[in-house]
Amino acid sequence: MDPLDESENGNGDDSLNPPIDDLTPAREAQDWDPETVSDWSQIPDDPNFTAEEDQTTKYALHPDDRIWRHPSELQYLAPDAESVRRSKKARGLIGLSLTSAVIGAAVASLLVVSLLRPAPQIVERVVEREITTANISNTDLGLQRSMGVADIAAQVTPSVVRVEVLRNGRVSGTGSGVIFRDDGYLITNAHVVSYETDFRVVLASGNTFRASLVGLDRRTDIAVLRPDQKMSNRFSPATLGSTDNLRAGEIAIAIGSPLSLRGGPTVTVGVISATNRRLQSPQGDWLYELVQTDAPISPGSSGGALVDRSGAVVGITTVIAVTDVGAEGLGFATPIEIARDVAADIIQWGRARHGRLGISGLDATVNLLPPSHAAGVYVQSVDPQGPSAQGGLQIGDVVVELNGRPVPDMGALVVSARMLEPGSSASLRIWRDGQLMTLEIDVAELD
Repeated sequence: MDPLDESENGNGDDSLNPPIDDLTPAREAQDWDPETVSDWSQIPDDPNFTAEEDQTTKYALHPDDRIWRHPSELQYLAPDAESVRRSKKARGLIGLSLTSAVIGAAVASLLVVSLLRPAPQIVERVVEREITTANISNTDLGLQRSMGVADIAAQVTPSVVRVEVLRNGRVSGTGSGVIFRDDGYLITNAHVVSYETDFRVVLASGNTFRASLVGLDRRTDIAVLRPDQKMSNRFSPATLGSTDNLRAGEIAIAIGSPLSLRGGPTVTVGVISATNRRLQSPQGDWLYELVQTDAPISPGSSGGALVDRSGAVVGITTVIAVTDVGAEGLGFATPIEIARDVAADIIQWGRARHGRLGISGLDATVNLLPPSHAAGVYVQSVDPQGPSAQGGLQIGDVVVELNGRPVPDMGALVVSARMLEPGSSASLRIWRDGQLMTLEIDVAELD
């Protein structure tokens, strides 16, 4: 597996000055023969030439037959006074007629619309809670799907911030963050904040505020920051989407604050390269179900937003792929569903509460699956003291569903298990000895 790197590197600008070509001196006037040369672009300036001379006999072509004009020929282009007067009068009459027609059409249109259009309805935004959380996008809205990249960037940029880590009053590191509540709570990466206590948040507008750490979770590389003081203004929370229907090839927009650049977030565009990726972070933790994109992501963009074509945030950018030869042009983002659930746990409990089933396994091969399912997880080991063992799960079983939803692979099972509420009950649909059966499991908490 290729190593991953999140180092903060600067960049410089190089510029090149194009060489200046030598100028070729013009031919002398006496070397030019008007009787033999018909190329008007080669006519030299002749101080002895006057406008009163008969140019049609001196030169091979009449000026009206050519695009190029010599300065001495402008007399042919100047209109006489009578022509100018007639032209102005004609233009005035035409302009008056067109203006009258336009005004008449506009008045008629307003009358028709006022008669046919129903009375306008005023729609108010209803705030059901004191704190407005991020909206959940409806990806089926055709209007949202037709938005251009510039419109999406304008919509999302106010929700993306630069996070500056302060140590002894000085900036020791930077990253990005996404505001998801209108009271200023924001999601970023755990490796950006790294258990520090003093942070400065820079909004897209350039305004700043101090923030403190609410909590972090290294298993998902998610952390939450909040303003140190209650802010008089309300923030603009991002619209959070879903990765369920993401497909490789769809447009992806990465918005973050790379390289500590001033002037607001940076917007880059690419596609969704793949989904359900499994990678080991630079900090050593395994990250599951990552969204892969080729939208350029630079150091400092960690914690920023990966946005779909509807303008909804579908991931929190986490790592970039780097090999011995440098960046590989691939970035990875934590699915927004995971980030949202972890952030909610951190705010409520001060930590992320992950569910635990107590099993490990491999993606099941086709010959191990029941005819009714196309994917599942072959159980390799079961913790004897864990909840799955107590619920009756055995080595060799194939897990095909969790709480009624298909299990496509081991990574998906790990993520789904972590998102279970500790203390709740979960159902496992398994394939054993040619039979499908359901086991009830009491979910434990992952330490």
